[in-house]
Amino acid sequence: MRGDSLKTKRCVAIVVAATLAAVGMTGAVPALSQGVAPAQAQEDPPEPDPEPGPNPNPTPPEKSDFQLNPSKYNSFAASPPANSFPGRVAKLDKELPKLGVQNLLEQGSRTATFGDKCSSAAFKDMTPPAQRYCFDKSDTSTPDAKNLEWMPQGVTTVADAQQDQKWGTKKPILVSWYDKGNTGAEKGVRVSFLDPDTKKYQHVLLVYPYINSKDNPSYEIVSSPQSGDHAGIHAGGIMWYGNYLYVVDTNRGIRAFDMRKIFDLKAAGDKADLGDKKQVGRQNGKYYSFGYRYVMPQVASWENPGGLAKFPPEYKCSGKGVPKYSFISLDRSDADKLITGEYCAKGSIPNENGRVAQWPMDASTGLPKLSGDGNWHASKAFRLPVSNVQGAVSYEGRWYLSQTGGGTEGNAKLVEAKDSSAESGVLKFEKDRKAAIGTEDLSYWPGRNEIWTVTEHPGKRVLYGVPR
Repeated sequence: MRGDSLKTKRCVAIVVAATLAAVGMTGAVPALSQGVAPAQAQEDPPEPDPEPGPNPNPTPPEKSDFQLNPSKYNSFAASPPANSFPGRVAKLDKELPKLGVQNLLEQGSRTATFGDKCSSAAFKDMTPPAQRYCFDKSDTSTPDAKNLEWMPQGVTTVADAQQDQKWGTKKPILVSWYDKGNTGAEKGVRVSFLDPDTKKYQHVLLVYPYINSKDNPSYEIVSSPQSGDHAGIHAGGIMWYGNYLYVVDTNRGIRAFDMRKIFDLKAAGDKADLGDKKQVGRQNGKYYSFGYRYVMPQVASWENPGGLAKFPPEYKCSGKGVPKYSFISLDRSDADKLITGEYCAKGSIPNENGRVAQWPMDASTGLPKLSGDGNWHASKAFRLPVSNVQGAVSYEGRWYLSQTGGGTEGNAKLVEAKDSSAESGVLKFEKDRKAAIGTEDLSYWPGRNEIWTVTEHPGKRVLYGVPR
């Protein structure tokens, strides 16, 4: 709930709206809440057995369908406007202490197991890869767990973040989780920072910053629509590039969070309360975070021109118009390119398999490379050769796709495909191999020539990498 008091959500919403209207800031808080509500809840898509191999006769997608516009609250000026995302975060910076990624990793509170010590039923009918990490017992959960809360989805590594594949002396791997909403308070999205050397990891809660009715900086969960009172986004993919963590928002576009703005509520002393696990944001003069020690606020977003998009039911796709933003990755071959793609349940025609796109990035700033019209346009777009794709990476014209294998018992597939030199085309299916049950987002680590992913099902959760 927003605000500095514990009144009902309706009352707080009225106070906030009235206050903002009085100062000419109507609409300032719900920066992402405008638009049409999504047609389906943010939850795990079903995993029917997709038919093997490619579908015949697909046609290239329209590259012009792939456009994202900067939010009106974006600002990268040295002195950003007070109500811009960075302006709001700057006010939080004056209230709460922060720390960098390397220090965060050194304070890891949970321990993963590695290699032979990591045994997982996710590796059914396949040899477990040497590079694998199991989460601790509470995060791995069990298939019969009651009130299941967090579901792992996205993965990115330091190889995405830095060309030299190091962050100081560390080589972190990150995993995103979304809250299924089964435990009362909706918590949105968290990200786990793993230090492969120490096997320690730490959760960080992602939040959306705003200025409350008393002109104090606060934050709420990352939700869709963005109002704090809706379900959290799916966070089906993440990509770390320079100082920014990019997170896909299925119906909206892409959000960005700043690695230099991770706030430590424990270090805030009396200004924060980690004991209360039911509240978030500033309430009665204190900062809350559902008990999480660290929070990282959003600093930018790039959004569909028409706001929240609507898609066909049952996780189907139309194959045209505004795309879903289901997963994300980075291609460092040639000029750096951000990759996005759609999860689409099997449709009736080949063009409904889903689409992927490449978006130009600016390596000098870590930000999108915008076109002359001030918007972000994809440089290439391709039709997928198979349906039910949960993640994709590309490198030197070759694509790797994670395809669901059917429920909680069937192996997923790692599909290999080839693109063309055209700006719009159809990926050509080449071959596939078995992957772990429940494989999700993908990330490519060039220096190790490995594809990394995470599996989602309770009791079968594992983070692993395989040779490309």
